[in-house]
Amino acid sequence: MSKLSESLKEQKDKIKEMSKAKKIAVAILTSVAIITVITMSVLALKPKYAVLFSKMTAEDSGAVIEKLEEKKYKYKIQGDSILVEKKDVDKLRMELLSQVSFKEGSNGFELFDEKSSVGSTDTETKVMYQRALAGELERTIKSFEEVENAKVNLVIPDKSAFITKPTPASASVTLLMSKGKQLSEDQVKAIVSLISGSVENLPNENVTVVSDDFKLLTEGLYDEKGENKSINSTEKQLQAKKQLEEEYSKKIMNVLEPIYKDKVRVSVNAELNFDAVEQNSVDYGKEGAVVSNHEVVTTENDSGNTSGSPVDNNMNNTQNNEETEKGVTHKENTTNYELSKKEQTVIKAPGEVQKLSASVVVDGKVDAQAKNAIRNLVTESIGLDKKRGDSVTVESLDFDNAEKEAAQKELEDMKKQEAAAKRNKIIAMVVGGVGALIAILAIILAVKKSRGEDEEEYEDEDSNFDIIIGDDVKPKEVFETLNLDAKNENEHVTGEVKKYATNKPEQVADVVKSWLADDERG
Repeated sequence: MSKLSESLKEQKDKIKEMSKAKKIAVAILTSVAIITVITMSVLALKPKYAVLFSKMTAEDSGAVIEKLEEKKYKYKIQGDSILVEKKDVDKLRMELLSQVSFKEGSNGFELFDEKSSVGSTDTETKVMYQRALAGELERTIKSFEEVENAKVNLVIPDKSAFITKPTPASASVTLLMSKGKQLSEDQVKAIVSLISGSVENLPNENVTVVSDDFKLLTEGLYDEKGENKSINSTEKQLQAKKQLEEEYSKKIMNVLEPIYKDKVRVSVNAELNFDAVEQNSVDYGKEGAVVSNHEVVTTENDSGNTSGSPVDNNMNNTQNNEETEKGVTHKENTTNYELSKKEQTVIKAPGEVQKLSASVVVDGKVDAQAKNAIRNLVTESIGLDKKRGDSVTVESLDFDNAEKEAAQKELEDMKKQEAAAKRNKIIAMVVGGVGALIAILAIILAVKKSRGEDEEEYEDEDSNFDIIIGDDVKPKEVFETLNLDAKNENEHVTGEVKKYATNKPEQVADVVKSWLADDERG
């Protein structure tokens, strides 16, 4: 204990003997060290929190918080998220998923579990079923990544034994889309099919889907019969035309771009027929085929003659009359013929290409031979048909590259500015790092110097006790060595004056004369 106190006392005395600058440096270093240790300790001991659930409704959030308080777990609320200690996230999530019924803002068929059906009227049961079905559909739609929230309203007509043709049901869906997400046409069709398949007597055309920006997503999706009619819409026709033209242009550029690089431009115009054509044809064979053969034989006892009568062209009647002693025998043979028939139905899909026109422009001058070669390449690459009226036009013109050159110059300037900014940033970082390093080195050197001086003083005080017998120790010079050749200041000035008089005697003579003149006047 005494050694510790003596050590502390020595350190205290050393600090008192330090200069003001050294004391400030030591204080700064000590403060930084203490703050670093405290900060690291707090961060190490502070519990880390992780997200347990997020983006829940107020009802579900309240149920989760109630369970956490019941289990006495620490939690934090950050925005729309509930955070707990990271070590308990997985365990709590599994427990709460099994204990809390997450409704996600929609009540499903659990409504029948909460309320007993005893004493409920048929109307109440019907309304509850309609609400439960709408809630289940809402949950299913909200499970899609693109949808943040959904609301489903169903209109289900009453059933009656006296109605032969019931009124079809209808449904409306309002969607709140996630940020930056949109539904494609196929996804809208999927939602419509999901709802129409879940509700009895609900055709596709009676389902309406509206987005949060008041856009009707099912507009023009189905016709009155519930069939998809989007292919007949003008927008779809233009899209199909544009897609086909881009495909043809890409094929032409794949052939010409390796030759002319960026000095060629291509444009293709396609005329399409979007009429759906259905043709029915019937072919009859030249020879008929026997369909049926009928023969009747009649015998009569009375004698007599029976005359035959003609029938239609498709019946062959043969009558034989034979007179015998016993009576008359009548024979009738009927044969039916029918011509062979072949029926054929041909349906042509809409979007048939009726005509193609391609235009090619090359930068600079191109001779007739090169134009002809380009024309042949274009014709073969996209399969032009002259019988259909397809055509190719090839021209050579000078392109205006002023905008391109200006854009290129601006791009180069931007690259230079970015490089300069990056270089300045690096220089600033280097200068800052060097400055910080110099400051640290200065502090370290100051501390070392302070310690060195203290050690020297300590060695001077105890130098007599550190000498061991037999050591080769040179004695310190107490007095300075006497130098007899050293000149004092007056002798040095006299020597300089003599030297000056030897080198410049005339100027010295003038000075002496002036001194003598001054003495005579005085």
